[in-house]
Amino acid sequence: MWQNFSLKDVNPNVEALPVKTYTWELLPGAKYDEKNRIICSAGIVGDSEFAGRRLSFSFPDPEAFSQSGKKQDWSAKMLKRLEVAIGIDSQDTEDPVDYLNRVAGNRFAAPVKQGKVTEEYPNPRTDLDIFNFKPAA
Repeated sequence: MWQNFSLKDVNPNVEALPVKTYTWELLPGAKYDEKNRIICSAGIVGDSEFAGRRLSFSFPDPEAFSQSGKKQDWSAKMLKRLEVAIGIDSQDTEDPVDYLNRVAGNRFAAPVKQGKVTEEYPNPRTDLDIFNFKPAA
């Protein structure tokens, strides 16, 4: 119960995951955000001491442009790699978010990488490497 916690005693720093490949389970709840990015999350499964840890990751709108002016069409390719790694084909008229929610509960492998440390986000973090989806072992 929240009544048993004092925020004075809570450490806000989350332990960063070691950089390596994990087996993940895609979680339900994929959605579009205000920038038309697909936001989804996955949890670590298996024998890892980090089993149950979750990470959110996103796929930018493939029609949008990055801050440097490059089209982000690579994003659709990475989403296709996730589909291949999961091993369940999307349906012809299926929206990508509908697909991700339909296949939630299925597994894939992917490494985590060290996230950027910036002035705005000074605490080290790890990000799911969406460029390296593989089938779960």
